[in-house]
Amino acid sequence: MKNLNILVAAATIATCSVTIAQADGAFEPRSVTVRFADLDTASAQGAAVLYRRLHSAAKSVCQDLEPGQELARKRVYANCIQTALSNAIIKVDRPAVTTYAVAHGVPVGESKIRIAGNE
Repeated sequence: MKNLNILVAAATIATCSVTIAQADGAFEPRSVTVRFADLDTASAQGAAVLYRRLHSAAKSVCQDLEPGQELARKRVYANCIQTALSNAIIKVDRPAVTTYAVAHGVPVGESKIRIAGNE
């Protein structure tokens, strides 16, 4: 079964994860599994669906940073989502998904989130 854990450890072709690295350790890491065995990730449509699933999972992972009405926290929250999404896309390693993400403004490259290794 193909799936992706955003946050916390494990990485193979079918399962991968990223870990948020925060200096002060003020919050507990979150984990969200994204399944995509039902998708043809080589197609544009499948890539778009997986991207939306990853984006939703990234928002869930970063929910502790959601700013509410605090304008000063909006950038931190947006950066968390973008970084989690970028790293998840790298970990999934599907060219069509990467192309879709780049076309939608997601920088796919090195970031502030540490990607956990294979378990």
